[in-house]
Amino acid sequence: MLPTIKIQLVKVGLCTVTVWQFASSVTANNLLPDADIPEEVLRAEIITEARSPINGEALSAQDFAELVVTTKQQLDRDDAVAATTNPKFKEAVLLLRLRGFLKSIGVPIK
Repeated sequence: MLPTIKIQLVKVGLCTVTVWQFASSVTANNLLPDADIPEEVLRAEIITEARSPINGEALSAQDFAELVVTTKQQLDRDDAVAATTNPKFKEAVLLLRLRGFLKSIGVPIK
């Protein structure tokens, strides 16, 4: 009786090793190829080239940042000038900003 138990244990051990080797080779075949870039990496990439919103020409990251800053400054300056000259314009800008804020937090506005 004892030798049959040992033979059964050896058979079970061999079957386990065989199945393990087969399963590990199957999962190795399912890995992504080296050329495929994961989506997480693509989302984290920094875009270093941009296009000008004014005329569409290619800009470096530094030029684009400078363009954004100068455009923002010009818009703020224009808003300040217009607000001092026309109180209705100031009210309209306030309402538009309020509308934009409400839309950004999910309030449905038509």
